[in-house]
Amino acid sequence: MTYFKRYTSFVISSVLLFSCYNIGCGKKESGTQSTIQHGASIKLEGEVPSVHKKSMADEEIEKNKKLLESNPNDAKIHYSLGLLYDEKGMFDESLAAYKKASELNPSMIESLVGQGTVLNKRGKSDEAVSVFKKAIEINPHYADAYEGLGLVYIHKKQEEDATTAFRKALEINPGLVNSRYNLGILYAKKTQFNEAIAEWTKGLEINPQKTEIYYNLGIAYTKINKFDDAISVWQKALTVRPDIATFHYNIGLAYKEKGDIDNAEASLKKTLEVDPEFVDVHKILEEVYRSKGMLGDADREAEIYKSKSSPHH
Repeated sequence: MTYFKRYTSFVISSVLLFSCYNIGCGKKESGTQSTIQHGASIKLEGEVPSVHKKSMADEEIEKNKKLLESNPNDAKIHYSLGLLYDEKGMFDESLAAYKKASELNPSMIESLVGQGTVLNKRGKSDEAVSVFKKAIEINPHYADAYEGLGLVYIHKKQEEDATTAFRKALEINPGLVNSRYNLGILYAKKTQFNEAIAEWTKGLEINPQKTEIYYNLGIAYTKINKFDDAISVWQKALTVRPDIATFHYNIGLAYKEKGDIDNAEASLKKTLEVDPEFVDVHKILEEVYRSKGMLGDADREAEIYKSKSSPHH
């Protein structure tokens, strides 16, 4: 069994651990029903938090507070504050603002979805379920409510219910990339890789910039031994984010699995150019060089791996 197959099994499991946080998150997708933003997406390698963005959020909060001085009963302003507080991780303030918006306008579904999202982030899953179901009672055709409900069900480990919720969200709005992404995760967890591939492929058609989909799509292809497809997917991902070392590494592993040692070597070297501290690369390079009869180079890589993977390094 190769390192690649053992590695990909681990990756699928790891992705499942943090996929829950990503469901329903991120910037609003085109074609969706509202302007709701449910928080930050997964931070990928190379991303740096934007101080400018935080300062802009602070400015917007102050603007909305001033607007409330003359319009204290404007539900939309309270809702906007809820979004801004949520963005900054100020969940108590966010929840209070969303609740005030709902108090002023009980039929405002966006504020209910906001409440459900924040309650889920705070670990209050049962309360979140109740709020999302209330939103669905008001409007059973509101896709974002089903998407949020799917997230809660994953946190509650009710994966069949989560699958049903995401499918309903996509039935209403096929353009919800996050529902497709996380539905794919649920399929992958059940080793239904063809179904996962179908969802992730559709997700990339909607949003070709969503890097985590490329990542998991490639892994799924390796699980059904379609290494050329995996390589192609990760190469496309590199056109979006050439600075993510893991894509170069995975391509190298896939080439090695195919027996294409020269391309494997090139991709693994590229990994180290992007991230010189990517220790596992040295172990795979050792194997590559031994297979090519380059024993001196293999010994060198083995020593580097041993040195850098030492607990005292």
